[in-house]
Amino acid sequence: MPLMDLGDATIHYEERGSGPLTFVFCHGLGGSGEGFERDDMDWYAQHFRTISWDNRGLGRSAPSAKYSLPLYAADLTGLLRNLGVEKAVVMGVSWGGVVVQRFTLDYPEMCAAIVLDSTSSESNPRASDNWYMRGEVARLGAAALEGKSLAPAFEGHATVSAAQVRVKPEHVESYVAQARTVAALREHPLTPYLSKVAIPTLVVAGGQDEVAGAGGSVIISRLIPGSRLEILPEAGHGVYRHAPAEFRAILLDFLRQRGLMP
Repeated sequence: MPLMDLGDATIHYEERGSGPLTFVFCHGLGGSGEGFERDDMDWYAQHFRTISWDNRGLGRSAPSAKYSLPLYAADLTGLLRNLGVEKAVVMGVSWGGVVVQRFTLDYPEMCAAIVLDSTSSESNPRASDNWYMRGEVARLGAAALEGKSLAPAFEGHATVSAAQVRVKPEHVESYVAQARTVAALREHPLTPYLSKVAIPTLVVAGGQDEVAGAGGSVIISRLIPGSRLEILPEAGHGVYRHAPAEFRAILLDFLRQRGLMP
């Protein structure tokens, strides 16, 4: 099991494929790269040197003493530098897209392009409350919901329930940190900084996304200069997974359009 010691964090990663262009996958909130590695990575490895990694304190990565959005972005930087990667196409799905936005703002020199799938740069009040409570349920259990009534973040969006939040004990601290970070995008959004991004950017969303919705992707695409927006009407949360053939075709076309692939 490949592990990278970054000093204050030990990060699990997987690597497959080769070639002049490196592609990095960043997983969703509370998750790991295992699903991507099992179901998708072999296709990407046919086209790129492909790297998947688990956030500190999640999946197969070791727990850490500290968790924050800048630290997750710094972990990715440390991992890539130790693997000899100078620039990469970095993709994030959902929470992974938040990490990629922070990574792009903090380390633009390492981005050949970015791909943001089913994500947002901010949270509305209802979504913020729901994500904060997800963290509290993970930390305290069902008692955290006692006396609480949470409205959906938008039409069709299911609110949080104790049954939806199942986190392994060793992953709780990182999960809570991520849930609170998403909640904090209400008061500390990344939105004001996106106009500074000068990296080729592909933004994708699903018209049937009941977790994040497509609105956040529209906001991101309007603010990042020259970005490309693709909304797949029938796809759900995580377009790369719900509509793999369409997503892969869009990705290759985008990279060729930007001169990153022949």
